[in-house]
Amino acid sequence: MGIGLWVSTIAVGLQTIFSYIVLKLLIGDRNVSKMEILLLISFSMGIGSSFVWIGTYGIVLMILFLLLFSFYFIPMGKLHITGALSYSLIFMIISDHVAGVIDSYFFNNNGIMLLPLDTFLHMAVSIGLAIGIALLIAKIKPSVEKKVPFLSEFYPIISIMGVFMMLIYYSSIFLGKYLGNNVEIITLNLVFFILYFFISIVAFLMYASSTKNKYETQQKELEYLSNQRYMDVMESQFKEISKFRHDYKNILTSMENFIVERDMDGLDEYYRSMLKTSSRVIEQNNYKLEKLSNIQVRELKSILASKLITAQEKGIDVRIEVTEMIDNVNLDAVSLVRLMGIFLDNAIEELEYLGEGILSVAVYQDKQAVHLIIQNSCREDLPKLHQLKTRGFSTKGTNRGDGLSNVQEIVTEAVNIRLATTIEHQLFTQKMVIEF
Repeated sequence: MGIGLWVSTIAVGLQTIFSYIVLKLLIGDRNVSKMEILLLISFSMGIGSSFVWIGTYGIVLMILFLLLFSFYFIPMGKLHITGALSYSLIFMIISDHVAGVIDSYFFNNNGIMLLPLDTFLHMAVSIGLAIGIALLIAKIKPSVEKKVPFLSEFYPIISIMGVFMMLIYYSSIFLGKYLGNNVEIITLNLVFFILYFFISIVAFLMYASSTKNKYETQQKELEYLSNQRYMDVMESQFKEISKFRHDYKNILTSMENFIVERDMDGLDEYYRSMLKTSSRVIEQNNYKLEKLSNIQVRELKSILASKLITAQEKGIDVRIEVTEMIDNVNLDAVSLVRLMGIFLDNAIEELEYLGEGILSVAVYQDKQAVHLIIQNSCREDLPKLHQLKTRGFSTKGTNRGDGLSNVQEIVTEAVNIRLATTIEHQLFTQKMVIEF
């Protein structure tokens, strides 16, 4: 094998290796095992050798290898990995074409690598630019996700967009190869790639903005309906309490007669048959939601009222404790509603499955934070926590199981949230602390 073939093999191998590195940077996974490194280098050199024999079409082999290799070593959903790999290859393609244009216009080699030094300078510019783009995206990604809390819900669409974009890019590369690569075709491809990429991004942002507005409108409608239900329940409770006050006055009058007549046996029987029954009325679910009046944060009060009323309607024993005024929660409304909605939905579904048990909610605050505790009875054979938090895993059937993984993403992205989840004595407890 001549020096030119060796240079080509190493160059393609490096492209394969750094495509995988860019992929890891994009998904925020900085952990690489020794076995992963050894296998990546070995197979990448093999991929590089294949280009010597089958030319540009070795790209297909490279993509298949990177896809299978990523599936094996990266513990994420296959669609998510495929999308991230697509963007990794897209950035490598754009960077390679930028390097090609620099080669042509600054070094006058017309896109043809005549010397090993030319090739490695080209590779250095190409790989350096791709890694720079990946690092920039990794840096701004948390800020974007914080501003758009439900961005993770768009990941499937973003992944599919990346796959189609990658296919179009490689189709253009194959067409350019067929027409005979020269500086004009390389430049034209680069302009097309950049324009197509930014048009796709703008189109997606417009779609995301539209979806966000629709989502916020739906949330306001749900909030209004929840508040309406809450007010209806409070009105019903007020009527019941007024009725109870009237009845209780009559009960006290009756007790007075027993006392005046010194009828202790009659008073004892009357107490057991009437007063104990009446006292239990106060503890019924219908009188528990009044404690939500201490919550002044509209979004939190709305989601709690909606879910707890739903739980009561399903016959679930609900217990709520809000001992002090809650007037501020340092978390955006969308994330707060999503977190509490997931916690309460999971608790209600588990209690429905059991057919018995208790749902307890406590909210309190101190000088540093607001504390939210949600606890529910759970089955004895509930899976381990790490399984429940795995995306796609569910005890409720197929196409479920994203709830707790979404919670984990929100909590990880927010710097002021601490979450402790425990399963003990058939009680599932979520303790969330949101610092001011």
